[in-house]
Amino acid sequence: MDCLNIFLLGRPGCGKSEIYRRITAKLSQEKICNDFLRVDDFPKLWNIFQEDEKTGKWKRCRKTPDGGYLVTDNSIWDEILRQVDNDVRGLQKDERVVFIEFSRPNYMESMKNFSKKVLDNAIIIYSDCSFETCWSRNVARHKAAVACGTDDHLVSREEMEKTYLHDDKTELLKKSKIPVFVIDTDAPGTDHLIPKIEKILGEIKKIISPKKTGR
Repeated sequence: MDCLNIFLLGRPGCGKSEIYRRITAKLSQEKICNDFLRVDDFPKLWNIFQEDEKTGKWKRCRKTPDGGYLVTDNSIWDEILRQVDNDVRGLQKDERVVFIEFSRPNYMESMKNFSKKVLDNAIIIYSDCSFETCWSRNVARHKAAVACGTDDHLVSREEMEKTYLHDDKTELLKKSKIPVFVIDTDAPGTDHLIPKIEKILGEIKKIISPKKTGR
């Protein structure tokens, strides 16, 4: 099979990591694929935050009272995704699945930052979770990490409201040329994810298996 690129989209705290863990575990258990890579755009954004803090010039962001950061230069968002696309193009390899994670308010526009090479063999999984649930999960995750002595980041409430309060999910579902699958991750717990993930796995197998077996 060719490399399959799976976009994991949704607000920070929506459950993308859980979806990644479950899909890779099932694909591995069923011996469909064992070569997985995960590319997240946040480390690139974090580097920008840290550089601004280090220099004290605050050219592209600023600190917020709750300890997070707020982006002030909106060109960052597309710039980072173009860098991610460059990274992903270099990771394309037969028999591999690359997961590409990011959060944006404008997914249709954001996807334009990716090259044909990446988009030609791709699907999108949108993790559908309410804003308030995502915010609560971010705060809980941050507090737990700090309590364990981890240098964890927090997406500030101001940034969450400015950037992630609303998105173009409806437009994405109507206009995307890439197959889009939606998983409701708003409810507590993870067992309710199983049926939807099983359905998505079925679609992934349809993409992978014919190419893998030569049918």
